[in-house]
Amino acid sequence: MFTTDDRSILPYRLYMTVIEFKDKIEVRLTYDGMRFDCEKEKIEWYKNVKEVFAFNIKDERADWKQIVEGLVVGETAIGYYTDVKEMWQKTALSFFHYRRIIKSGNLTILLRKLRACINQHMVNKGYSRKAFYLQGNESCRLYGSILAIARKVRFWDAPVMPYNGIGRLSFKEWKEYRLKEQHLPENWEIHVEKIMKKEGMSYQQAVLQVLGLPNTSFVRRNLTYENIFAFMHAYSLPTLAMANEASKTFISMEPPVDRRNIYWNIDTYKQKVMQICKFIRTFYAQYMSVMTWKHIAGKIDLYIDTLRLWECADKITKREFCKADVPLSHLHDWLSVAVARQDDREVIFGISEKLKQSLRKNINGYNFKCIERKSELKKAAIELKNCSAGYARRIGSHVQIVVVVNKEGKLTAMLEVREHTICQAKLFANDEVYKNVAVNKACIAYARSAGLTCNTCDIEAMD
Repeated sequence: MFTTDDRSILPYRLYMTVIEFKDKIEVRLTYDGMRFDCEKEKIEWYKNVKEVFAFNIKDERADWKQIVEGLVVGETAIGYYTDVKEMWQKTALSFFHYRRIIKSGNLTILLRKLRACINQHMVNKGYSRKAFYLQGNESCRLYGSILAIARKVRFWDAPVMPYNGIGRLSFKEWKEYRLKEQHLPENWEIHVEKIMKKEGMSYQQAVLQVLGLPNTSFVRRNLTYENIFAFMHAYSLPTLAMANEASKTFISMEPPVDRRNIYWNIDTYKQKVMQICKFIRTFYAQYMSVMTWKHIAGKIDLYIDTLRLWECADKITKREFCKADVPLSHLHDWLSVAVARQDDREVIFGISEKLKQSLRKNINGYNFKCIERKSELKKAAIELKNCSAGYARRIGSHVQIVVVVNKEGKLTAMLEVREHTICQAKLFANDEVYKNVAVNKACIAYARSAGLTCNTCDIEAMD
C-alpha cells in the first residue's frame, strides 16, 4: 500500500458499518493509520480516524467527511463524476481491493444491502427502482461502488457512470475517448444540478438545456454519455433536419476502441466531425438552397479539404469568391486554382493572437516563436535547408511551425506543432533535435511551459 499524496493517511484495521436512519443512510469507517510527514521527515501514527459517507435521501445529496483526533479535516459534497479523481487517496476506500480478505462480514453482501436500502428509500419517495451495480476492475470496485451510490442519490435518473472502466478502458480513458470530457462545458454537471432544483427538471432534461440540445424525442431516445460529443456538434448546424441526420452519421462514424491506436482513431474522428460542421457553418449562407445533409454525407472528406483550402485563402481570394458565382459542386476545384495563384502573394496565416502568444517563449536563452507569414516560412526553410515551405497551405489553427532562435539570433531548429502536440523537431538539414543536447533540453522545457505534448522521436527525454 502506498500513496502519492503526503496528506493521505494509509489505513489498517478498518471497520466499516452501514447505519440506516429515517431519511438518510450512512457508511461509517473507523481505522488506525499512518502518514509520512515530508517536512519533518517522520512517520505520524493516528488512532480512531473516522470517515462518514452520508446519503441524504430527503434532500437528494451525498457528503463525505473525515475526522482525525476529533477534528473535521476533510469535508466535501460527493455524487459527481469528477469524484473518482477528486476523492482518490483522500478516503481509505481507495486503498482497498474488492477481494481483500477480511475478518468478518462480506463486502459483496454489504454493498448489495446498501443498494437495496437506497432503492427502498427512493421507492418510498415515489421514484422507480434502479439498478446501479458496478462492474469492472476489482482493484477499485469498492471505492467506485460507494461513489456510484452517492451519484445515484444525487442524480437518481442519470445513467450509471462506469467508474471501474469498460472492457479494457479505464475510467480515465473512457472519459477522454468516449465521453470526450475535454469538449464539455466546464462544471457542466454542477450546472445541471442547479437547473434540476430550480426548474424541477429531470436529469436528462437539465443535461439537454446545459448542453444546448433540443428536447425532442429523437435526442432523448438516443442520448448517452458516449453520444454527447456527436449531438453537440450536429446540433450546432443551421437546421434541425440537417442536425438530426448529421447526428446519426456522426454516431455511426465513431470508431471501435482499439487500445493500440485509440488516440489516432478517436482524434481523427473528432477532427472529421468538427471540420465538416465548420464547413457547413462557413458556407451555408451561400449554398442554403442546395446544402442538405444527404448531399454532404457522401463527400465529407472532399468538403473537409475544401475547408482547408478556404482557410489558406487570403483576403484577395475571398473577395474574388464573393463576387464569383461558384456552384457548390465546383467549389473545391475553384479554390484549388485560386489558392495556387496566391504563391507569389504574401500570406498571413490564420493563427489566433492567443495561440501565437501561448507558443512564444524564451527558454534557456532560446527564443521560441510561431511563424506568422509565408515569407517568414520561406526564409526559415532556406536557412535550415529543409522542405518546410511546403507547409504553407497547412498552417493555421490546427498546424503551426515554431522556430527556435539562439542568443546570437541564429535560427537553430524548427518544430511542427499539430493540435498542441510536437510532431517533428528538426535542426539544420533535417537532423533530429536530440543530436544537439542544449536545444533538445530547451525543447523539452518549452513543451512543458507551453502545455504541449511530444509525439516524436526527434526529441529525447533526459534524466
